[in-house]
Amino acid sequence: MPKRFGIARRPLLLGSLALVLSASSALAQTKPAAPARPVAAKAQASAVLLAPFQLIEPLKEILAETAPKRPILIRAASAGEIMARLDSDSAVDLVITDDSAQRGQLLEAGRLDLGGEQVFAKDRIVLIARSERATPIRLRPGVNLVLPLEGNLIGMVTGADDSLSRLTASFLQSLRLEPPSIALLQSFPSMADLGSALDDGQIPAAFAPASLLIHRPHLELSGSAPADLEAGLTYTLDIVAGRDRPETRALRDALTGPLAASLLTRHGLLRP
Repeated sequence: MPKRFGIARRPLLLGSLALVLSASSALAQTKPAAPARPVAAKAQASAVLLAPFQLIEPLKEILAETAPKRPILIRAASAGEIMARLDSDSAVDLVITDDSAQRGQLLEAGRLDLGGEQVFAKDRIVLIARSERATPIRLRPGVNLVLPLEGNLIGMVTGADDSLSRLTASFLQSLRLEPPSIALLQSFPSMADLGSALDDGQIPAAFAPASLLIHRPHLELSGSAPADLEAGLTYTLDIVAGRDRPETRALRDALTGPLAASLLTRHGLLRP
C-alpha cells in the first residue's frame, strides 16, 4: 500500500510543479518591464583644437590652468594633415601650425579666419635622447651632442612635405655629420610615430622639437649646439573660418594670455 501511494503521488507532485511554473511564467509575461535606467550623457567638447603632436602636453597643462572646467578636445595634426582634417570635421575651432606655407594655402582656400592669427610659441629642433641609453661625444669642434650607445638609430621626421621635415633636413646638413653617425639616421613619417618610438624605447635618440621633452622624464636634452646650428620653429594659432564665436575667441585669448606665456616660457617655448 505505501508503495502504491508513493507511485500515485509522483504525477501529482510533477503536475503541481508544472502548474506553479506555468503560473510563474504567466506572471512574468504580464508583469510590466522595469523602466530603463537613464544613461548619463557624455560631456561634449565645447571646443576642438588641432595642434602638432609635440604640443599636446604643453597645451593640456595650459588648459588645466586656464580652462579647467571646459571639455576641450585636442587632436594631433601635422601641417600637411590640417586641410583633410577640416574637410572631415566641421567642429574644429582652432588650428596651431608650424608651417607658414601650409597656413598660406589654408588662407587661400578660405579655411581660416582672416583676423584670427596669433603667434603661439617658438620652438627649436634639438637632439633628444633616452637618459639611460646615451653618452656624450664630440661630433666635431664646437658641437657637443649626445649619440646613442650600441649603434642604435637616431630618429627624425624628414619624409613629410612640411616645415618640420624641411627644417630637420636643413639642421642635419648644417651639422655635417660623418660616418658612422650619418648611417644611424632613421626617418619616421610623423612626429606621433617618432614620439611613440622614443617613449617605447624602440630608438634611443631623435632630432625633434624641444617641446617633445615636456612631461617626459625619461627623455633629456642631449648636449648643446651653437646657436647658428639650431633650427627654429614658430607656431601660429588661427581661428577656423566660420567658427569665430565668443567662446572660441575666449579660448584663443586664454592660450595666448599671460598665464599661458609663463607656462610656455618655463618649458623653453620662448614667446616672441
